[in-house]
Amino acid sequence: MFVSRKMFLSLPISKKLVVILWLFLVAVISLLALSYITIENLSSARAYVGGEGLWSKAQKQAVHDLLRYSTSHSERDFQNYREALLVPLGDRQARLELEKAVPDMSIVGRGFIQGRNSPEDVAGMAKLFRRFGNTKYMSEAVSIWAQGDTLIEQLQRLGDNMHDEISSGKPNGLKLAEIAQQVDVVGAELTPLEDRFSYALGAGARQAKGSFLLVTFCATGMSLVAGLFFTFFMLRHIRQTEERYKHLIDTANDVILVVDAQTGIVVEANERSSQILGRPLREIVGARGEKIIDENDRKEYAGILARTLQGTSVASKELHLIHSDGHAIAVEVNTSLTEFEGHKIIQGIFRDITERKRLEEEVRQSQKMEVVGRLADGIAHDFNNLLMVILTQISRIRSLPSRPQLLAHLETIRAATEKAASLTKQLLAFGRKQVLMLQVLDLNELLADVNALLVALPAEQIQLRMVPGSQLLPVKVDPGKIEQVIINLAVNACDAMPTGGTLTITTSRVSMVAPETDDQNESIPYAVVEVSDTGFGMDEETKAHIFEPFFTTKPTGKGTGLGLSTAYGIVKQSGGSITVKSAPGEGTTFRVYLPLVEQIIIPRKHILKHSPPVTTVGSETVLLAEDQALIREALREALESNSYKVIEARDGVQALEIAERHPGAIDVLVTDVIMPHLRGLQLAERVTEFRPEICVIFMSGYSEDALLENRLLPQKNMTLIQKPFAPDHLARTIRESLNDRKHKAS
Repeated sequence: MFVSRKMFLSLPISKKLVVILWLFLVAVISLLALSYITIENLSSARAYVGGEGLWSKAQKQAVHDLLRYSTSHSERDFQNYREALLVPLGDRQARLELEKAVPDMSIVGRGFIQGRNSPEDVAGMAKLFRRFGNTKYMSEAVSIWAQGDTLIEQLQRLGDNMHDEISSGKPNGLKLAEIAQQVDVVGAELTPLEDRFSYALGAGARQAKGSFLLVTFCATGMSLVAGLFFTFFMLRHIRQTEERYKHLIDTANDVILVVDAQTGIVVEANERSSQILGRPLREIVGARGEKIIDENDRKEYAGILARTLQGTSVASKELHLIHSDGHAIAVEVNTSLTEFEGHKIIQGIFRDITERKRLEEEVRQSQKMEVVGRLADGIAHDFNNLLMVILTQISRIRSLPSRPQLLAHLETIRAATEKAASLTKQLLAFGRKQVLMLQVLDLNELLADVNALLVALPAEQIQLRMVPGSQLLPVKVDPGKIEQVIINLAVNACDAMPTGGTLTITTSRVSMVAPETDDQNESIPYAVVEVSDTGFGMDEETKAHIFEPFFTTKPTGKGTGLGLSTAYGIVKQSGGSITVKSAPGEGTTFRVYLPLVEQIIIPRKHILKHSPPVTTVGSETVLLAEDQALIREALREALESNSYKVIEARDGVQALEIAERHPGAIDVLVTDVIMPHLRGLQLAERVTEFRPEICVIFMSGYSEDALLENRLLPQKNMTLIQKPFAPDHLARTIRESLNDRKHKAS
């Protein structure tokens, strides 16, 4: 018993339920079988009682007919006697056969049927006799039955004697009277036997009924007790299992949320959820799931729920949860769909990957060290050369008395400075940090504009093929930067075909999944510029490094290694992507993907044709905020030479004080972005509060990120001019801003 209990407890809950189900099934089947046997036995006992009645009636009829025959000497009365006697004789035949070790059931059947019993009761009567023949009441009834059969035999012999006497032709009256007297005695003896037989069977039936009820009540009671025990045991086991499951869930290192698939409400959460989110469980459970998701990820979260509800489990999807203090927590999400109590629920496991991302970032940074080393090497080399040119020319200027020679050296300095500025712009493009002047245009029209430049690029042995697409390709880009990308790719293609070949540039429209997502249902239309050559191609090692700065396969002095890295940065900053397909001896194909936009395209030629010439001269008041004194002085002189009234400020704080106190109008604020005490962005925001119509021009040598930190750049009357620039360019930008303000006001 102890071993069985131990084995039962060691089973999983599903198998325990199966065992309990089988036990109850066996108990029910046993009760049903017992009920069937009892009903069958009681029915057979009823059949015996009924048969006893037929037996009693038949023997009385036989006695009556035989006594009548003794006086009437009618053959008909004798035949009636014999027919009546057949009933007890048939029952006797059945009893004698059933008392054998192996009875012949066909003989038993014929005997009972001869005894006028129903054929449907024969089988049950035989089973009852065989099963309970040795029990108290059944054996007593059988004994009475046998005594009755003995008397029936006597009655049969008396009948035969009487028939012989009457059939002799000279019947003896005294003898017939004696036989009749004996028949009457036998009949008198049979009557009490019939009562005793019925009583014995009745007592047996009542005992069987009592035994059945006792067994039934006991079995029912045991089943009830067992059911209560097993119910209590299973409830306790289920409670323990739930507690163990909850303990496992609560001690898990991941956030586990159970969300109602229809409503999106969190119906269950573990303790780790409270720890990571910094919220009590009562604020998590019962709330909608998107409430704890970063706003930028809620659309993605809704898509995850939708895909999971369709039966597609989501694995390793990155989202951001919101802590109670507002900071975002990067998590990796895995979801699955299940059903509980008729409701579909989604179980989500959110794994905190903050530390993993930090480590991954460290790995990425370490992998970039080689590239950074090349970058620093190249910058140092090129800038040192440019600075050497500038220093050399300044030294010569100091020793030259002639003005024409002075101007020549100054021109050399200017050219070196422009090259240095170009180098910094290339580096910003590589880092995707330059400021783009975006406009919507048709990519085919842009390609047509570039065609004039590209015709002069290839050598005589290189054939140029331009194949613009048949559809409009509206894209929002900086046209100058995209032209630079196409020209860089074309120049590289020409360099890859020193002995000649074909350079093919095509445009087309495609739809594909965005590179930033793995959602196969989110297809985005792109415009594609494809630049193909039939040159010597590249191996896999070269392709792995072509977008790195200062990486080049050209001989020393033939290339800076910034062309493709610059193109890569421009394309990425424009929201697109660039791919390369190449193999040694099979040429190279670059594909530039730019997202299409749904905006009206104004032809560039129309804009240029109707753009009036912009002057640099004006009479308006300019507030100039620049912390570098030399730059501030040079810009002031340049603006005053163009007739502008200039108010200088050494930093943002002084500029704000001047803007607040100045009694007259201030038309333009020219400010550096990065200044001590108060930055240009904050300065512009404060000044525009009380001078809303002022034009703001930012000057910066930094990246676009700094200009967007307060989202001031897209606002009206605000313009960016990137350092370094010529003073005339600033004057022209001021004039354009003022003219644009007047145009909007009118």
